[in-house]
Amino acid sequence: MVDNLQNVAKLAKLKKLPVMIFFAAEDCEFCDALEADYLSAMSLAEEYNNKVIIRKVMIDAYEDVYDFQGKNISTEDFSRYFKVRVTPTLLLVDYRGDALTRKIIGYNRSGFFGAYLDEAIDEANRKIRTEKVSVLHQN
Repeated sequence: MVDNLQNVAKLAKLKKLPVMIFFAAEDCEFCDALEADYLSAMSLAEEYNNKVIIRKVMIDAYEDVYDFQGKNISTEDFSRYFKVRVTPTLLLVDYRGDALTRKIIGYNRSGFFGAYLDEAIDEANRKIRTEKVSVLHQN
């Protein structure tokens, strides 16, 4: 779980990686399954450490987090800001907290979910690399 996304943003900017925010809830069976089937292993795998930073936000934790700009905000308001209404929801963002892909809402154990997830991570990385190139051409 994360409590300071501003620190995560600094790491994402330094490593030039997207941040995957995993919005979950306490009694969400699908959240537990998604974490067990994919996210726990991904967070430990060397391959993914070079592709994405994964952080979990419990939308019903009734706690505060520091958002990407360092503002103290409740997890409920943070989730509302990203229009997360269903758990689990995965969102890939850049170091500013700007969405890089469409949200992945819900989870089923179909054999295709991993491919959809990898595709979204790859798309987010392409956008980050493209942005870097665009910024370089502006200078």
